[in-house]
Amino acid sequence: MTTKFKKFSCPYCGEEITPGADRCEGCLTSFTQRDLPQPKEKESLQKEIMTKKVGEFISQKHPPIIVKRTTPVREVVEKLQADPYQGCVLVCDDRKKLIGIASIRDILHKIAGVVSLEETAKYPVEKIMTANPQTLPKEATLAYALHNMAIGRYRHIPIVENGVPLGVVSLRDIIPYLSKK
Repeated sequence: MTTKFKKFSCPYCGEEITPGADRCEGCLTSFTQRDLPQPKEKESLQKEIMTKKVGEFISQKHPPIIVKRTTPVREVVEKLQADPYQGCVLVCDDRKKLIGIASIRDILHKIAGVVSLEETAKYPVEKIMTANPQTLPKEATLAYALHNMAIGRYRHIPIVENGVPLGVVSLRDIIPYLSKK
């Protein structure tokens, strides 16, 4: 007996998706935020974490650093040094779709002591980036972002719309906000 699956479309980009998929392969939007528990009324910090949207943490003063996959690591380092607020670069294709992320940690772990300083001028960022990183829509909650960071053991999450980066939310953005609450 052959089982037929109902066809599903991504609610964000319309691309056909596999039933049960956690995210759309077209726009990389996560589907795992549905049916989240609601905060208790008296717990204001809990309410903030569960209702605050990550889109509110996208910095207008510090837009994400976006590079191509062929950008040399030395240029990536120079861009990161020019904006010390940033802890990563987003790697995008020619259509401006996110294809990877490279953090300062990636550079330290994958370049330092392995690739010579001279070689970094020609060593492409695609060799050290994390391809197809976890992303979130701007409507995702802070709780969901923190959960993903803890489970995935990373510090930066690109915020995307139809696969195009809007910004990056990092622990550096979230922790000071929560400490004021």
